[in-house]
Amino acid sequence: MSLILEETNNLEEFIGTLNSKFEMSDELVIFLKDFIENSDCEKIEFADFKYAALGAALHNGVLINKRALYQGLEFALFVIFHEIAHQYQYKKYGKEKMYEYYNDEISVDEAAKLMKKTEEIADSFAVRKIRELQKMGLINGNYKPIEMYKNLPEKHIAGFISDVRNKLRERNLTSPDEISEYYYNLIKSNI
Repeated sequence: MSLILEETNNLEEFIGTLNSKFEMSDELVIFLKDFIENSDCEKIEFADFKYAALGAALHNGVLINKRALYQGLEFALFVIFHEIAHQYQYKKYGKEKMYEYYNDEISVDEAAKLMKKTEEIADSFAVRKIRELQKMGLINGNYKPIEMYKNLPEKHIAGFISDVRNKLRERNLTSPDEISEYYYNLIKSNI
């Protein structure tokens, strides 16, 4: 009996873009493809962002800001690993739990605390993946990944959550699918 895995939409194009920019080894390409597919990520793409964010993970896919491609292979991989870590979190906890930040069931302060923890976990996960690739000799061993959320104040995250919650309330968007679509359109620039 064979197991049929659903493929991640746009994965070949995504890897192709990354490979054309950095000329990755076959071993690194296979590692990255397997890693993304095993996360159950439905879709992944590079996109122009309206905001300074480097990536976004939704329950149904991942967006990576094209600007990450101009910071070097290791940095781009760190961003990818961080966002794919969230796919594993969606897989583990479910989309309802992961979108809890944006509904009024918990306070903004509690949501900010939870989101910061979620982001710190994704950063730590990305650091471990970078170190794994360095040990395998597949990327530059001198690159030192920075855990971006470690020193980010919860107050900053709370402001973001509060703003998104207000916009969702104005539009009467409550389901994970509605929140995901809104968030996708908020971030992605369709220029």
